[in-house]
Amino acid sequence: MPQLNPEPWLMISSITWLVFVITLQPKIASMKFMNNPSNPNQKTTKTWPWPQI
Repeated sequence: MPQLNPEPWLMISSITWLVFVITLQPKIASMKFMNNPSNPNQKTTKTWPWPQI
C-alpha cells in the first residue's frame, strides 16, 4: 500500500514545518494589535446570581 510509505510524506511534512518555524512564525509574532484588549475605563456591571428554585 503506497500511502504507508513514509519516505515522501516525512520530507514534505518536515519542509512544511521548517517553513512555518523559520518564516511565518516571526512574522505572526511581530504583529501589533491596533485595539487594546483591556480597556481600563470600562464600567463594570453588577451581576446577580441565578434564582434559587
